[in-house]
Amino acid sequence: MGRTPGATSSRGTLLLLSALTALSLLFTACANAGNQEDTSNNATSSAASSSLSSDCETGPEATSSSCQAAGPGRTVAADRCPDSSPTPLDGGVIEGAFGPWCENAIATSYPTSNTEVLIPEGAETELTISETDMDTTMDMQVQGFPAGVAYSAILHEGPCAESPGNIGPEYVHQGSGDTPSASVALDFTTESDGSATATATVPFVVPDNASGNSLVLEDSQMQTVGCVRIP
Repeated sequence: MGRTPGATSSRGTLLLLSALTALSLLFTACANAGNQEDTSNNATSSAASSSLSSDCETGPEATSSSCQAAGPGRTVAADRCPDSSPTPLDGGVIEGAFGPWCENAIATSYPTSNTEVLIPEGAETELTISETDMDTTMDMQVQGFPAGVAYSAILHEGPCAESPGNIGPEYVHQGSGDTPSASVALDFTTESDGSATATATVPFVVPDNASGNSLVLEDSQMQTVGCVRIP
């Protein structure tokens, strides 16, 4: 018996519709799986970004580019006392977080009976040193210091020491002729938020950009309260 043409056409149409429906379901399932993967990746990326920004949020303007706390490292949570000697960042920037002395720390705070001038642990600094054939300029930024306090950062020979009494002598550039001998000092008074910026330019060149020396921080009573190592 021959097949009825109408029945054959209806069956073909039904099969075509079934195939199209199956393909549609397959595409939908794949799209959903992709969306779930993107959501998971975005969540992971957001968590990583949040962690990084948290690590870097406490540095002064100086630390924004690298978030280095002291010595080698890339975040303010870096170990203040690394195993190796610290090095400047790109551009010669020196950054450190203050705390108790240790051999390879950039910044050290010393105990003092006058708590009003005590540099808190975790306070931060950035130092840049530049020179021409005729002069040397030092720029220093601090944050987290006591508010409204006057300090002087004075260049000394040699690195910071465990005891202020063991820091080398004040650096003095020996004059000649009509040029008197001179030292290098940055004076600043902190703002209400504990931050400050100081700049000093001297008419002579400090050898090796002062590498191997230190800036000793004194209060208005000339009491040593901190030290910044110049690697």
